[in-house]
Amino acid sequence: MRWSSLCIMLSVLLALLTISAPSVRAWEQADFEIFDLVDELEKSEGKDINFYSWLNVSPSSTASDINRAYRKLSLKLHPDKNKKDVQAREKFARLGKIVAILRDSAKRERYDHFYKNGVPRWRGTGYYYARFRPGLGTVIVFLMLVSGGMQYIAGCINYYQEKKKIIGFVQDARAALTQNVPKSQGAPTLGRSYVEVGGRVLRCEVKSDEYIIIHTSNDQEPVHLNTKWITKPTVANNVYFIKWFMPLFYKLTGKQTPEPKHIDDSPETSDQEGVQQEDDKKSKKKGKRGKPTVVTGSKVGGRRRAVAKPQQN
Repeated sequence: MRWSSLCIMLSVLLALLTISAPSVRAWEQADFEIFDLVDELEKSEGKDINFYSWLNVSPSSTASDINRAYRKLSLKLHPDKNKKDVQAREKFARLGKIVAILRDSAKRERYDHFYKNGVPRWRGTGYYYARFRPGLGTVIVFLMLVSGGMQYIAGCINYYQEKKKIIGFVQDARAALTQNVPKSQGAPTLGRSYVEVGGRVLRCEVKSDEYIIIHTSNDQEPVHLNTKWITKPTVANNVYFIKWFMPLFYKLTGKQTPEPKHIDDSPETSDQEGVQQEDDKKSKKKGKRGKPTVVTGSKVGGRRRAVAKPQQN
C-alpha cells in the first residue's frame, strides 16, 4: 500500500512539473517551420526530395535562379490546372512557403545547415508540445493510466517480495534442520526448526516448500505464512480508478458482483477434505451416494477452518 501511494504521488508530481515548467526550446520558430516543411515534402514527394531538388535548382543557385524555378513550377502546380488533384492546393501553398525560406538569407542559411547535417530526430519538447498539445481530458486520462500502471507494478513488486520472504524463511529453517543431522542420513525438509526474524530466533515448523508456521511467543497464536494465501494483484482489483468504476459497471450491465474467493490451505481443511474424498470413494464403490455436505468457514486461531455440515433438503 505504501508503494502504491508513493507511485501515485510521484506520477502526479512529475506531470505537474512537466505542465507547469517553462518550455526550453533547443530551436527557434523558423527552425520549426523548416522541420514541418521537410516532413511534408518527404511525405508527399519522397524521402530523397529536398527544397532544391524539388525546384530543380542547385544548392548554390542565386535568388534569380530560385525565382525562375518558382515561376515555372507554380504554373505546373497551380490548382486551376490540377482540378482533379485533391492535394493541388496543399502543394501550391507548400511551394510558396519553401520559396519564401530560400529567398530569405537568414532562413536559407538555417535550411542549408540542416540540408548538410540532416534534420534532427529530436526537435525539443517545445516543438512536439506545440503541435500535439493535449487537452485537459487527455492529461487526466494520461495521469490516471500512468498512476494506475505504477500502482499495479508496485502491487506486483510487493506480491513477489512477500513470496520471496516466505520462501527465504523456509530455506533458513531447513538450513537449521540439517545442522545436527549426520551426513549418512538424508537432510530433512519438514519439521520443527528455528528461524531468525528481526534479530530474534524463533521456533518454527516447516510444513512445505512454501508454508511455514512461526511461533512468536508462548502466549500468542503462531503466525502461518503460506505463499498460496497471498493475493496476486490484478488490474480490476488493484488499480484504483478501475476498482472504483467496477461496481458502476456491474450495476449498468446488470451483472452480479463476483464475491472474493477465500483460499484455505490450513492443515485442518486439507485433512477434512481428504476424509470427505475417501468417504465419497467408498460410497461409489458400494454403489451408494454419500450425503451432500456444505463446507462453511469458521475462525479458529486466526485461520479459517472448514466444518462439514449436512445439507438441508
